[in-house]
Amino acid sequence: MVLSLGQSLKPNRHHNSEALSASLSNFRSEMSNLRNQLALKSESEFLSLPWFLRCYEMLNMSNKAFAKLAVDIDYPMSKWGDAATQEYLDYTFNSMNLLNSISSSLSHLSQAKLELSHALSLVKNSPSSAAQLLKKIQVKGPRNNFKAEILAKSEEMGCSKKECVVLQALLVMKSTGLWVIGLVLLGLCGDIKPYLEIRKSAALSDSSLPEEVESRVCKLIIEKKGVMEELKQLINKAAARLAEVIPGERWNDAAEKELKTRLELLENLIQGIEKQTNNLFSEFLAARDKLLDCFRNTKHKP
Repeated sequence: MVLSLGQSLKPNRHHNSEALSASLSNFRSEMSNLRNQLALKSESEFLSLPWFLRCYEMLNMSNKAFAKLAVDIDYPMSKWGDAATQEYLDYTFNSMNLLNSISSSLSHLSQAKLELSHALSLVKNSPSSAAQLLKKIQVKGPRNNFKAEILAKSEEMGCSKKECVVLQALLVMKSTGLWVIGLVLLGLCGDIKPYLEIRKSAALSDSSLPEEVESRVCKLIIEKKGVMEELKQLINKAAARLAEVIPGERWNDAAEKELKTRLELLENLIQGIEKQTNNLFSEFLAARDKLLDCFRNTKHKP
């Protein structure tokens, strides 16, 4: 996430109210377009790696759009007042908390996947040991209760015109950003309740979201139950097929190949999401550090 810290590289120019309003309107339009780009191309795309990566790309593009707005109105971080600084810190704090929940979910998925792989490796030589190991595998979701504070519009009394524009843009970015992170978490854990709580916390209304995305997400989440449910199904399928093996008979090689293929696809999915989650967390952290440095330097100026 690249945000302008100091003076704009563009020549200083006067920004009247009409120009500021136009910049904000363009930003809102771009954010709306980005939300619409998350529409599923097909129902089979949901919970696929390309779909998750599109969610993260949307977050990156929204951050870039906000950074562009700050440059366009010549209002870098170094000029921000207390209200804009606090709003941005709140947004990144809530986002990083949700990203930690995603990381926690991925950690549980990775552990369960490793245990399933180990169980499959024992099937041929020790079916009973494999069966016992399968029974012990647990797939857990995040423990967070998702009681984030409702995003409230900061008090704009006394703010400059440019800061008011940044505050309004932040509200749009915060709502959209938390919604998208909530989508990723929903796709992982398959629980609709945390997602609805995140939507509520982000002060999102049904009219502000792409109807196609919301309707398909709700429909597909009921049918597929998320990535965690996919792993649970793999574990149950392995256990069921192992139970069908008659003592002395050979384990079905075709069944083993199918399970390992699906497990490999799941591993690629987990690694892809984990990489993007870590990258986004690092970008939020770096942006927070830079903003805090600007804020401290401003406060210490005579």
